[in-house]
Amino acid sequence: MRTMRPLRVPIHTLVASLGLLAILALLAGCAPSGTASATNAPTVTPLATTTSTPAASATPQAICTVLVAGSAPYTSISGLPGMKLPSGAYVSSPTPTGGGQGQYAIATYIGCFQGGESAIDGPSSSTISQLKTLGWKLNNLFPDPSNFAYLDYCSNSHNCLNDAGSPNPFTFAGFDQYAGHPGGYTTFRLQVATIGAPSCLNDPQYYSGTPKYTIYYDGSNASNSGSPQNHFQMPPGTRVSTFNGGGTAGSTYVYFCSAGNQSWVVNFLVQAMQNTGWAISSAASAGFTAKFGSNPTYQIDVAVSNPNNYSLRVYVPM
Repeated sequence: MRTMRPLRVPIHTLVASLGLLAILALLAGCAPSGTASATNAPTVTPLATTTSTPAASATPQAICTVLVAGSAPYTSISGLPGMKLPSGAYVSSPTPTGGGQGQYAIATYIGCFQGGESAIDGPSSSTISQLKTLGWKLNNLFPDPSNFAYLDYCSNSHNCLNDAGSPNPFTFAGFDQYAGHPGGYTTFRLQVATIGAPSCLNDPQYYSGTPKYTIYYDGSNASNSGSPQNHFQMPPGTRVSTFNGGGTAGSTYVYFCSAGNQSWVVNFLVQAMQNTGWAISSAASAGFTAKFGSNPTYQIDVAVSNPNNYSLRVYVPM
């Protein structure tokens, strides 16, 4: 029986065959989609890409808008041109009061800032000191809140100023109700009192040039000029006449123009002169006579035929 010998393949032939198989396998892997060699190839789904939008960070609410509802950054206030409040101050919208016939119109604001009260009422570099450099006077006068026509004195905790009273009637400003809050914040009340200009006689002999207004009969200082009986208030918005004549034997006429009607002006002056000690007599719708003291006796006759130009006849003391 013959023994089968193993088949011997030359080494170079084997190597060649193996190389051919490798090439065929490579080609099968690169076959285009849809061919038999790619039928069982796994499907690869691309990963979905998402773009994330960062959440917007909320703007912190200003502390002053919490302390004073409805307040906004301060820019300016009507009637107080050029006034400076502490840096970063907030102010509310105005609340109006007054404003009737012959009355001051009051606008009340609530302010807020980070800092101490002295930034408003301190002796230097404060809001009040800055107003004084602009010509405002610390008379500490402000309309009486129960009347809105008569001026009253402000207390120590109520700082009040008035402007020069020319070319417009006097404006009054008052600061008070200071309160401290956490974080070094301060709130305060600011009130501004204004009144419209009166309609004066259209006669340049009596009213010409830049208008000048007065608070008292003897001027616009809170203190009297040396004759206390003459330190009575004039009606709000009283303009001083430029007329210098009208003197008669033993007396002198001085003329004024005020807001309000005839009865308003007469009644105001009756009350104002009584408040300083004058005795009123011969009262009528168009005026009255007022006397003060004895030995000497002072006398003034008030005649208001029209508030656009009325007279006070001032007699030489007897």
